[in-house]
Amino acid sequence: MTSIAILGLGPRGLNVLERITAYVCNGYSSQPIHLHLIESGVPGVGIHYDDQPDYLLLNTVASQITMFMDPTVKDAGPLLPGPNMYEWAAGLDDPRYNQCTPNCYLPRRLFGEYLHWVYQYLCRRLDRFCEVTLHKTYAKDVIHRPDQTFSIMCGDQTEIDANFLFMTTGHSENYPDERDRARIQFVENNRFRNRYLQYVMPGPVPIHTYFKDVPPGATVAIEGMGLTAIDAIASLTVGRGGRFHRNAETGELCYKPSGYEPCLAIISRSGLPLSCRAINQKGASDQYQARFLTADQVRHWRMTKNRGELDFFNDVFPLLLKDMQYVFYTTQATKLYGNSYAHLLGEMLVRLGAEATENLIVNDCPGIELFRWENIANPIDDSAMDNPDVYRKWLISFLEQDLHEAQLGNVSGPFKAACDVLRDIRDNLRNAVDFGWLSPESHQQFLSRFIPVMNRLAVGPPVQRLEEMIALYKAGYLDIGFGPNSKVVLSEGAAQFQIASTTFKERQKSIYADVLCKAQIPKSLPTQDRSTLIQNLMKRGLIRPFTNGNVDVGGIEVDAQLNLVMSSGKSVPNAWALGTVSEGSKFYTYIVPRPCVNSTALVDAGRSVTTMFRKSLRLPQSEPDHEPGTLSAMEGITL
Repeated sequence: MTSIAILGLGPRGLNVLERITAYVCNGYSSQPIHLHLIESGVPGVGIHYDDQPDYLLLNTVASQITMFMDPTVKDAGPLLPGPNMYEWAAGLDDPRYNQCTPNCYLPRRLFGEYLHWVYQYLCRRLDRFCEVTLHKTYAKDVIHRPDQTFSIMCGDQTEIDANFLFMTTGHSENYPDERDRARIQFVENNRFRNRYLQYVMPGPVPIHTYFKDVPPGATVAIEGMGLTAIDAIASLTVGRGGRFHRNAETGELCYKPSGYEPCLAIISRSGLPLSCRAINQKGASDQYQARFLTADQVRHWRMTKNRGELDFFNDVFPLLLKDMQYVFYTTQATKLYGNSYAHLLGEMLVRLGAEATENLIVNDCPGIELFRWENIANPIDDSAMDNPDVYRKWLISFLEQDLHEAQLGNVSGPFKAACDVLRDIRDNLRNAVDFGWLSPESHQQFLSRFIPVMNRLAVGPPVQRLEEMIALYKAGYLDIGFGPNSKVVLSEGAAQFQIASTTFKERQKSIYADVLCKAQIPKSLPTQDRSTLIQNLMKRGLIRPFTNGNVDVGGIEVDAQLNLVMSSGKSVPNAWALGTVSEGSKFYTYIVPRPCVNSTALVDAGRSVTTMFRKSLRLPQSEPDHEPGTLSAMEGITL
C-alpha cells in the first residue's frame, strides 16, 4: 500500500487533497493508497476560523474564489466538479447569504465554512477508493529514511510512515525580533504604572481576540495600514457596537459610536492606506491579456539568461509599466472617442517605445491624461508635508479621490483598470522572478521598492472599508495625520508608547498610546519560525531557507518542481511544499484560487500531485474507461 501524508490541511493542503481525490476517484491509481491528513484544527479551514465575527470580511469577491479545478488549469489531471464560493453560498439555506451577488464580499468565517464543506465533500468521494485517516494533531518532526520513505512524528506521539509528503503548513508564527522584544520588555516593566499597557502582535488567531482587555477611551496605535490594520479598526469600532449609516441627504457614510470605542491612530512607513478595490466589472474570470510582459517574453528570458541575471527594474518593470499605460490610455480613449479610436491607439502603443508613447499622448490625444508611475508610487505633495493639519486634509482628499476611481470600476475606470493589471498579469511577473531568476541586488530592490507599492495599489480592501476609515476620521475616532516614516518611542516617563511623526516641516506631531498593535502579516522566515516542525527539519537538513545570494528572501527553498531542497542542495523527489511556507522561492503564494484563469495555486497542486501519480504511482498511460467527474458536485453532501 502507498502512503501519502499531507502536513497541514488549510487551503493549500485542500488543493492537494482535491487533486488526489480527482485522480483516485477516476481510476488513475494502480495500487491501494492510505492517505494521512495531519491537521490539529478544523480540516480545510486554516486561519479562516468559524468563530470570527461577520464584520471581518474577505477582500476578494465571492465569485473569484474556488477550490476546484477547471479546464483552464493546464496539465493538472482530471476535473472534479464543484462550486465556487459564490455558488456554494447562494445555495445555503440562510437568508444572509443565499441572496448574495457574485461581486459581494463575504465574511471570512463563511470562507472557512466553505473550505470545511469542500473537505467533507472530498473525503466522501474518497471513501470508496482509498483509506483516509485524519490525525487531529500536528507534525513535529520528519525522518527521511535511507530508503527515501518518511517517518512523521506527531504531537500526540503518533508515528506515521509515508512514501510521499506534502508540506502545506500555512502562515508562520515567528519569534519576536529585537524590536519586538524591547517593546515586550517595556510593557512588562511599566504595566504596574499603566495596567492597560499592551503590545499586540497578531498571529493566526483572529485579531479581535487580542483587544478584549482594551477599555473604552484608551488610545490604540496601529502600526501598519494594510488589511490587518483594517481588521483591527473594524474590531475596535463595529466590534464594540458602533454602526455606520448613510446620510439620507448627502449620501455620505457616517459613524454612530457606541461609547465603548478606544481612540485610534494609524501609522506606516508610507503614510498611506491601501487603495480600495474597484467595483468588479470582470465577472469571475475576465482578465487583461498582457501585450508587453507576456508569457513568451518570460520564456525568452529563461532561454537567454542564466538564473540570477535578470534585473527587475531594467528588464521586467518597463514592460509591466507599458501594460499598465496601455490599459490606462485605451480606457480613456474608449470613454472619450469610442472603441475604434481606442483600438487604433492600442495598435500604435504596442509598436512604440516609452518616449514615442509619451509624445503621442501629449501631442495627438487631447484629453487623455499621462500615466506616470512615480506619481502613484509617491503621490504625496510636498506642500502636504508642511504640518499635520495640511497633511490630513490632503490625505482625506486623496482617499476620496480613490473612492471615486473605485466607483468607476476595474474596466471602465482608467486608473483602477491600470492598477488591476498588477493582478491580471501577476502570473507572468511570478514566472519572471520565481526560483531566484532575479539578481540578488535586484531581488532586494524588488522586495523593498516594488512590492509595497504593488500591495497598496492592487490588493486592498472593499470600497466599504475605505469609506468607513474616512467616516471614522471625520467622527474623531481615527487619527491619520502622522505622515510617512512615523516612529514609535518607548516613553518610560509616561509609561506609554509615544507615536511621533518625523517628516513635517513646521511642527512635529505626537500622541501617547496605551496599546500598540503591530498590524503586519509575519513573513515566512524559517530561522525565526516558532514551528517545532520547521526547526526540526532545519536541524535534520531536510529543508533550508531560500536565499538569493546574500539576500534572505524568505520561506523554505523548493525547486522548480516544488520539491523540498535539502541543506546539501539536493532535491527530495517525493516531498513537496506549497503555499506560504515556500513564499520566497515562489512569489505571492498568499492568494486564494480564482476560477477559470489557470490559477497558480491550482496549477501548483496539479503539477505536484500529477508528478506523484505519473512517476511514482505508475500513472497509466491510457485514460480510464469512464469519463472523469461523472458524479454531481453535491451528491451525498448535506449543507
